[in-house]
Amino acid sequence: MKKDHQNSGIGFNGIVGQEVPVRVLNHLLASDRLPGTLLFSGPGSVGKYATALTLAKILHCDRVKTGYCDCRSCTAIRTGSHPDVLAISRERTVGVEEMREIVALAGLKSSRGQERLIIFDRAENITVQAANAALKTLEEPGAHIRFVLVTDTPEALLPTVRSRSYRLRFSLVSQENLLEFAQAAGDDPDDTDTLKAIRFASGRPGLYLRYRHSSEYREVINSTGTWLTGILNSRMVPRIQDALDWKAEFWDYADKLSSAERTMNLPRGGDADDVRKFFESPGKYIVQPANWRIEGKASSEKRWGQGRKAMLLTGLLRRILSMEMNRKSVTAISRLYDFMEKLRYNCSFDIALERLYYGLTGITG
Repeated sequence: MKKDHQNSGIGFNGIVGQEVPVRVLNHLLASDRLPGTLLFSGPGSVGKYATALTLAKILHCDRVKTGYCDCRSCTAIRTGSHPDVLAISRERTVGVEEMREIVALAGLKSSRGQERLIIFDRAENITVQAANAALKTLEEPGAHIRFVLVTDTPEALLPTVRSRSYRLRFSLVSQENLLEFAQAAGDDPDDTDTLKAIRFASGRPGLYLRYRHSSEYREVINSTGTWLTGILNSRMVPRIQDALDWKAEFWDYADKLSSAERTMNLPRGGDADDVRKFFESPGKYIVQPANWRIEGKASSEKRWGQGRKAMLLTGLLRRILSMEMNRKSVTAISRLYDFMEKLRYNCSFDIALERLYYGLTGITG
């Protein structure tokens, strides 16, 4: 059963500040040329995952309307229980056995006669073996199945995966758009906490929500900032023991940050409409789109490995430094970029952290 995407479902009204990818998606839907595999790339926390879920709602919505929708299909997508929409969590590695199971699911036609959509949040967490196992399906998914790969680091994907995907680039949103998003969440645009969160988020709506609405996250940010300042302002000549202490502290802060990210009760993947409804009824309006059939089988050791935690903390350190740009912070940011590149190329954590420590303590000016 083919749906008329122009005259059914909700629209992308709740996606703030991403006019270009939204315009392209609307054109592809209107012309009935939506590709089988889409690649949403760009900075983290700017709305890529929310756009993928909104696309799922457009493909499956039971009603003809725009804006917020509480129909059976849209509700099931938002809560991770729709039989034809599989959202794979960003928190875990996807191995070859899981990928084979997902590919097998992709081969099954929907009992409702609708298109099946599989969304990989943080697609860079797909292992090389798993990606190779899915190449044929990604290249020719069939008329009844579509894939959306969501990633902050498209270069981490296999070239063969990138070449088989239709890429849409997302960008940081403007301060004006971020203020619009804050108002959509029900926050006072003139409130000091709102303005501070907007400044910290630097064009990332998801980061704004975390900083503005999670006290645990703010505590980690503040303590991490104090720790980083102490390192940059240290007047002592670093010793080997200092480097060892630094590594222990680094992993301690990385654990705290990843814990705050995992446990905060915020609408992950929600657009502006979902965010507003969530804060109006946090106990009733659930925004948990990761599909329970797949997520329930993920073992705990596949979640939040060392590399993921290190990249998460390094990104936070860069954002803290970018809030007060001076010669020292610019140099420190370049050291952090270098550290992240080493991690991407599988450099030893111990060696990379030691180089980062001596690089940060050696900054003057």
